[in-house]
Amino acid sequence: MTPIDANLSRASCVALAFVALCLVAVTSPAPAQRVDRVQAPAGAPAQGRALELQFRERLAEVVKRRLDLNESQMQQLGRVNDRFERDRMLLLRDERRARQALRAEVLAGDSADQAKVAGLLDQLLRIQRRRLDLTESEQRELSTFMTPTQRAKYFGIQDELRRRLENLRRQRQERRAGPGRDTQRPLP
Repeated sequence: MTPIDANLSRASCVALAFVALCLVAVTSPAPAQRVDRVQAPAGAPAQGRALELQFRERLAEVVKRRLDLNESQMQQLGRVNDRFERDRMLLLRDERRARQALRAEVLAGDSADQAKVAGLLDQLLRIQRRRLDLTESEQRELSTFMTPTQRAKYFGIQDELRRRLENLRRQRQERRAGPGRDTQRPLP
């Protein structure tokens, strides 16, 4: 079991309160000396903050080890990711809002506002385009201190964590839906 597996398998409802921050963590793996600046969302239990801190520390170790980065590269990676963090969080927020609105319209069935659905689909496509632009910009900056192989491995780590967090989010939604509700229907 990898450190990511161990930490994610311990994720509970408490830990899910800061899933968004965990996503930022994968794109902002800071060395251990920077990790202590990070705080869980207000109201998150102490256990959740401790788990998040442990998660960030382990993630930084995994990134450093898998990519064979030196301390200078880790510091540069932290700075690059700090620059992209705000835009990434705005994209996540915009995407979440658009998907929630689209889900509500789709669930409305025949009474769905077709013009609104079309607009939301267009909005999601624009968000995907913005995400791609952001990723390209990030990759350009990473290329100034990482080899192409290191960048590819880092991209893989980011992708792996995004998938795992999405699975956690989906499992949480299924638990909230409860028995007897159709949770298998893949809605946006």
